[in-house]
Amino acid sequence: MSGNWVAVGTYSQPVEAHLARTRLESEGIQCMVSDEYLIRVNWLLSNAIGGVKLMVPAWEAQRASDILRPRPHLVVVADADAAPGCDEDDLVCPRCRSYDVYFHRFSKRVAGLAWLMFGFIVPWLSRKWVCTQCGYEWKERAPRG
Repeated sequence: MSGNWVAVGTYSQPVEAHLARTRLESEGIQCMVSDEYLIRVNWLLSNAIGGVKLMVPAWEAQRASDILRPRPHLVVVADADAAPGCDEDDLVCPRCRSYDVYFHRFSKRVAGLAWLMFGFIVPWLSRKWVCTQCGYEWKERAPRG
């Protein structure tokens, strides 16, 4: 493995990087995961060193990025019945225009606080959309992109 290698993705957990690695290897792209052992030993360093990196040869970087880019048909909706009237093609982040969005029906924060205080979970409706790419949250249906 000689030559220039570039990072085509960074991940907070080694498992995420290995999932992307297997996707690229299935397309015939040679790749490797960098900094995974450091993150496994001390996961608090993940943000400090830039996460676990997925590396490919420089000449394959554009093709690898195209393969790893989220597609509209890969939209994940946590609960499709929670958002009636929304087609998967309509779901796009208003901030970064990513298709990698999902719907939160209940507030995890309120449920966790109730569990700590009372010993059981209280389902509190939240009903918001969340983008996994930039972390943006919004309440109404996303505009068409």
